[in-house]
Amino acid sequence: MMRRKTLALYGKSRQDQNLTGIMNFMAEARKRGFGLLCHEKFAAYLSRFGENPDFIPPIFSGIPDADVAISFGGDGTFLRTARRLGDTEKPIAGVNTGNLGYLAHFSLDDCAELLDGILRMSLKVQPRRLIEVSGEGIPDDFLRCALNEIAVLKDDTASMINVNVELDGFFLADYRADGLIVSTATGSTAYNMSVGGPILQPELDCMVLAPVAPHSLTLRPIVVAGSSEMRLYMTSRTGSYRLSVDGYSVTMKEGSSLVLKAAPYVVNLLSPRDDTFAASLRDKLLWGRR
Repeated sequence: MMRRKTLALYGKSRQDQNLTGIMNFMAEARKRGFGLLCHEKFAAYLSRFGENPDFIPPIFSGIPDADVAISFGGDGTFLRTARRLGDTEKPIAGVNTGNLGYLAHFSLDDCAELLDGILRMSLKVQPRRLIEVSGEGIPDDFLRCALNEIAVLKDDTASMINVNVELDGFFLADYRADGLIVSTATGSTAYNMSVGGPILQPELDCMVLAPVAPHSLTLRPIVVAGSSEMRLYMTSRTGSYRLSVDGYSVTMKEGSSLVLKAAPYVVNLLSPRDDTFAASLRDKLLWGRR
């Protein structure tokens, strides 16, 4: 007898217009025999809107005993879901109820396709690389791995920072800029793209170094191998800088160094079998539309 599959549900807390669709998703999942669990913060949001408590799945707070995670929201919600799952490598299906949603490949209208694809194991599984950061001065409870990017940024609006970069033990460049972004291929369509970095096919095993408002125009974005190890040394007139990991940031003292390299685990993203990089870019970036 086939074991019943269990879905762990995560979601953002500001999507009132999507509540009916989310409840319909849960009803369809139950009809197909799925077990459901709901993250405590998402359950609290659903409860505030008067949803029948008996309809809300059992609540969890740590790592769920589930086969697949479902993320209702945009890319930010997907990133939080991946962070909460840590190194479990549980597959995540993003249901886009946000804006662009590069990581969320399904809509609420696709719930039948998504649920049936999970049952039949017919969805595409895309392993996505993460970047890990280590170094003195990083708080013990601070996020260490990024699915999109790790950035070092100036901590004051008036001053640049200096970022000295070693690549695999050899000096690469001294960036005088508002900051430096080190992005995964997945994150190339996020902060990296906004500062003029290249768009990369997300399955590529590589990283991008993209300066933010560099003082020298010869400092251009660089693509390096995913196996590379980088050491960054930061100095600043203010004596500090910001370390940002997928949007979460902390103030660091100048003079400290950071080591960036591929994380020892991946995030497994689920998408439709016929999903392609080209089609996704055309859809998200509105290419060819007038």
